[in-house]
Amino acid sequence: MRIRNAVTVGLAMVVLVLGGCVGRKSINYLNDPSLSNGSSKLFENRKFEYRVQVNDVLSIRVMGLDDATSRFFNVESQGNSMNLTDAALYVNGYSVDKNGQVQLPTVGKIKVQGLTVGEAQELVQRKINEFFTNATVILKMVNWRLSVLGQVDRAGAYQIYNNQITILDALAMAGGPNEYADKSHVTLMRQSERGVQALYVDLSDTKILSSEYYYLLPNDIVYVPALKARPNRMNLELVSILLAATTSAALLINTINNSK
Repeated sequence: MRIRNAVTVGLAMVVLVLGGCVGRKSINYLNDPSLSNGSSKLFENRKFEYRVQVNDVLSIRVMGLDDATSRFFNVESQGNSMNLTDAALYVNGYSVDKNGQVQLPTVGKIKVQGLTVGEAQELVQRKINEFFTNATVILKMVNWRLSVLGQVDRAGAYQIYNNQITILDALAMAGGPNEYADKSHVTLMRQSERGVQALYVDLSDTKILSSEYYYLLPNDIVYVPALKARPNRMNLELVSILLAATTSAALLINTINNSK
């Protein structure tokens, strides 16, 4: 009877552990039963363009000017521009003040808040043309960074040198989600003028490819949570241990009963 009770307890624990197992569908990216070999499916983009906000820092270079005039606008010379650090670009960039304006030498204040980076460059170009001829404006975001946290191999903040980056790109930079990551409840936190917007992103479903949140924006934060259940491999290892322990206990009880 004791042996039977021990085995029953062991089996009950096995069933309990297996109930917490995680299926392959929960672990893999971009599951879609409509996809098949030899055929393709189009996922149309819904890219949301970032608009300049207060406290953003812009790198504004004016090319085609004589050396003396160029030094008023450009914080670096063409010879050493590639050696500038991120900190130097930040310190010497043009900050958007509380009124949404940047202050340029000679030109004065220009309202760039609410414009896309491309629109801001066009506006600055028109203002520069009022004072100089044959000048070309190059405008970039300096504070284009994002953070990846949670169940990834290399959590941290990353400086971005690309105007178009996806949430999958960000996870790849961070080494990818580890085996404990819940890809169906990734949290995306996005800053706006009114506050922080937070939402769940399901990376296990191909619908994310058509979402407006597939492409990231400056200062986005991606948080990858842990699975509530353990991965299959760990569960199976635990099952093996429990079965071995149950068998050993049953043999021990049987040996004691026989000795009596």
